[in-house]
Amino acid sequence: MISDLTYKMVAYPGLENINGDECIQWAIEMLQLGYETPSLLIVAGLPKSPNQWELHSYLKAALSELGLKEKVGEAAILSYSAYYITKIAVAQDVQRNLEMLYRFCLQCGYDKLIFDFYLLYWAWQDLDYENDQHYWKGANRNNIEQIVVEKANKWVVEHKERYALQQIK
Repeated sequence: MISDLTYKMVAYPGLENINGDECIQWAIEMLQLGYETPSLLIVAGLPKSPNQWELHSYLKAALSELGLKEKVGEAAILSYSAYYITKIAVAQDVQRNLEMLYRFCLQCGYDKLIFDFYLLYWAWQDLDYENDQHYWKGANRNNIEQIVVEKANKWVVEHKERYALQQIK
């Protein structure tokens, strides 16, 4: 068992922005799960809002010590997105996770791998304030959450092999 945040951590080297507080939380969770490496201990002990350069260096080292491959490009987008989409697929805080995925889609230049979730986000936004939306055919106030969860489940099935993490040392 690993921390769910691992999907985001392996993607950070391939992305522009690193959330330092999430990295610290990830390191703490991994330690609680029984993993212990020198760099993981350092990341867990960093102060809130750590120096990005220092954090990046220790994060890369911690991933390496755990035997986790860093992901870049499409692989990074898949892994980072998988963090939110797997939560949506089990109906966990669907609207909030969809919003985070929407924001990530914007950062990625509307990447086609997650663009449907961008459209679903706007469909839901319109439905929160109006009776109609033009982003997702057939979506209405009564079924938008179900549509988002179903789309997430299909995405997981379609992409699981591509974002899966290898075994940790």
